[in-house]
Amino acid sequence: MSSRLLKGISVPVLIVVALVIISFLIPVWYPDFDKIMNYLKDDEGRLIAAPPFSPAEMAPLGSDRLGRNFFLLLLAGAKYTIFAALFIAFLRIVFGFIFAVFYSFLPAFIGRYLKGLGESFQYIPLAIIVFAILVPLESSFQPGFLPSNEYFEIQLCVIALITAPSLGIYLGEEMKLYLNQEFIQVSRTMGAGRLNIMKIHLLPQFLRHSIVLFSEQVTQALSLLIQLGIMLMALGGLKVAEFAFSALDPSNPVYFSKTNEWGATIGMNIQLIFSNPLLVLVPLAFFAVIILCMNSITSQLRRIFIENDKPFTKVKKVKIEREKSTAGVSKDLFTLKQ
Repeated sequence: MSSRLLKGISVPVLIVVALVIISFLIPVWYPDFDKIMNYLKDDEGRLIAAPPFSPAEMAPLGSDRLGRNFFLLLLAGAKYTIFAALFIAFLRIVFGFIFAVFYSFLPAFIGRYLKGLGESFQYIPLAIIVFAILVPLESSFQPGFLPSNEYFEIQLCVIALITAPSLGIYLGEEMKLYLNQEFIQVSRTMGAGRLNIMKIHLLPQFLRHSIVLFSEQVTQALSLLIQLGIMLMALGGLKVAEFAFSALDPSNPVYFSKTNEWGATIGMNIQLIFSNPLLVLVPLAFFAVIILCMNSITSQLRRIFIENDKPFTKVKKVKIEREKSTAGVSKDLFTLKQ
């Protein structure tokens, strides 16, 4: 692999992996990183600040409304955010491919109906549909009937299932184009059935592009997590902290994410954007870094697997152009265009 391509992939991958490793180490290094602090005291025992604390009072980014170190919370929640995006992207690929296979072999009139239905949903934010389906589960989680880890897994599966048909229709249309190639028609003439065509031709072609498609879906999953977080949908569920200091004080509940996932962190602090913008802007910056890394990885993978920039061989430009001119199948097959 050329050093340029290796560097283009290794740097963003190392950033993502480092965030995940640090996220697992935060509870070990700082066992009380999520401890709620109602106030800060100086050396003489006098109250000097109430949450949310400023960066000067609690380095390096201050605290949230519960007085917890905001930087440590974001690092601890990185593993849930990144793993959620990876898991959703993987399930979307799997469910989308299964949906696409059935879609590509459906009768034409049914396919046109599903395509029109899928195109209409492009104008409806999928986050709203996911939110409406997952809201009833909140009633099961809040009383404690549903453990947080099970709730987290159910949420990811529902998100993937709801968003998979749109990807499946796109893949199905690409499969139809691929199945109309001349060599596929020749295989059918020679007696190849649908199962053989799918196993010999369709599946290898899809797997060749699935790595690039997967990295693209991770970016889309991260974008969806931001939308769900703004709608106060917390992966893993919400917890409530009561800030009433006595029975005579009015109730002052503060909601926060159980997993400290970044999207939910944004939603929990969106009301403080004018008084303490760091509580919203910093998680968005973390999202931006991960999305930038994934886009960089996607760009490099596209060059390797789709644009015939072979990593292990040095091919002359003339030979590459000849191969491009003789290729009968689109190089963008099964790959979402940006």
